[in-house]
Amino acid sequence: MAASKRTSSTGGSRGAGAMGQPRQLPGSACEECRKRKLRCDRQRPQCGKCADAGIVCEINNNRLARGPKKGDLKALRSRIGELQTGLSPDRPATSWPGIVKLALERRLSLDHGDAALSILVGDPATTTTDTTAATESPTTTSGLEGNSTALVSPCQTQPVWEGTEVHVQVPPMTPTSGPMGLPAFKLPPTPPSPPKSTFVDDLMRADLDQLYFDRVHPNIPIFNHSRYFSRARQTSWANGPNYMLCLQHAMWTLAMALSSQFESSRETLYTETRQMLEALDMADDDLHPVRIEQVQAWLLIAFYELARSSYRRASISAGRAFRLVQLARLHEVDSPGNAAEDEEDRVVKEERRRTFWVAYCLDRLISMRSRCPLTLTEEVLCTRLPSPELAFQSGQPIPGCFLSEAITSGDHNFLSPLAEAVLLVTICGRALSHAQVSSVEQAFGSPSLDFWLRHEWLDSMLMRSLDCLTVNTSVVSAMVDPMLLFAFMMAHATTIFMGQIAQASGMDSHSRAAAVEYQHRATRAAREIAGLAKAHERIGFFKAHTFLPLAVFLGASQLAADRKRRLDTFQDAEHDSSLDGELQSCLDALRKMQSFNNLAREHLAVLESLEFGFGGL
Repeated sequence: MAASKRTSSTGGSRGAGAMGQPRQLPGSACEECRKRKLRCDRQRPQCGKCADAGIVCEINNNRLARGPKKGDLKALRSRIGELQTGLSPDRPATSWPGIVKLALERRLSLDHGDAALSILVGDPATTTTDTTAATESPTTTSGLEGNSTALVSPCQTQPVWEGTEVHVQVPPMTPTSGPMGLPAFKLPPTPPSPPKSTFVDDLMRADLDQLYFDRVHPNIPIFNHSRYFSRARQTSWANGPNYMLCLQHAMWTLAMALSSQFESSRETLYTETRQMLEALDMADDDLHPVRIEQVQAWLLIAFYELARSSYRRASISAGRAFRLVQLARLHEVDSPGNAAEDEEDRVVKEERRRTFWVAYCLDRLISMRSRCPLTLTEEVLCTRLPSPELAFQSGQPIPGCFLSEAITSGDHNFLSPLAEAVLLVTICGRALSHAQVSSVEQAFGSPSLDFWLRHEWLDSMLMRSLDCLTVNTSVVSAMVDPMLLFAFMMAHATTIFMGQIAQASGMDSHSRAAAVEYQHRATRAAREIAGLAKAHERIGFFKAHTFLPLAVFLGASQLAADRKRRLDTFQDAEHDSSLDGELQSCLDALRKMQSFNNLAREHLAVLESLEFGFGGL
């Protein structure tokens, strides 16, 4: 009978629904019917489904109502205002992009309610690709990059993303095409965006400038201090990246590479600097001359990549700098045909000379490291050697002599440390070309009779330059100037390289005695390098030249080979103990530099992998 009553009441409800009454009885469905997704007849105390199944009928009367909570819409609008303030810290709320955003918010909130507002604020729970919504509102398009969202209409262009700020480009409107009833007027120019590296504040810039001139400038002396700070004060940050700003970023990046204080910011600044330089390269055209700041920035980036990135990337960046050097005609700064150059400011002209000679040395040192051909050749050079440092910094540079004159005369009395390094690196580059020519001659099976003539000519030039450097440079000045110390080490490294060339050549009985003499001189040069490497600790390895590990590696290789040869021939153990100490000095120097110089790390790994019997040193 109870079943018949339930049936009749159910049928009655259906009939009532047909006559305009509600289809369902008032009240909540039971939990079992909700879980099984069945239509509950809402009978009390037990519905029909639960009665048929023989289970307890439970009803939850505290279930929350459907739809958004009270105040949700207001909270979403507040979030929109906060996002606008965060995305545009320097843009007033009444600017045109802000008006467009507010109008779009108002239109979306009226047309699509909470769904459109959740898309606008970028809620990950509701920001999805919905084809139905796109069909229903063809005037709304969402673009995502990072955590931002841009909404544009079909008459608008795509949004332009700059950093974290949203810019909507809108064409000029007529009175009939203004959105949401806004008056038609021509758009004002958009204010420029601030620089991306906003973490470099004024105090950090001053610190990085000081760090650069303390640790980098002694080995890359291309700037006049007072002129640089004068130009830095005039640099405008409001107009976006420019040549001087890119140069400053390159200087700060290289300064960070030689400090542990900025280790966390180093890679970020390097990435931004490369992006700025590449953007300038894309904007260049043939109608404008190459700017010296662009050449200097790429040179500094190449030095940074040698120390902290990869050698291959550094070689490519250096190659770009070499081509810019050639396009800027820095190899002929003092050419008689350059009338415009004669009227140029003397300090600016000296900076151009120094920029060229730094690139010239970098070309030869990179080629020495990889045994590749040179890019900047000597035959076309018409640029004088750098002026003495004191005269350059005082604003009264003294033009130096030409490279060929300095090599032939042997007068080093008034040469700056950079000029001394240029002379010795030039001889090293000539030795490299000599080795490459002799290798090609051997490959063709026709060794030239001029090999020993070239070899002895280069050796005499090297010995004369080393003697002049020793006579004209005091020991005290060499021990406090990293560039002079590097010049001495490159002279001894070239002596070792000359010995390796002599040993690799096809020698007859007459030439073997000369090769043995070159080997003895190479061993003495390696010991000099070990002593200089130990003395460099007084200056500090943070101030060491980027290619100092190359000279130390050549010295350590020669000492290790000589030590192995003495062990094999059972020569005096006392001499072997001194070799162990000198070899230890070279290895210690490389170990101390490997944390901030990739060349030191690579050369140390090569030495430790060789079976010279010094793995436990």
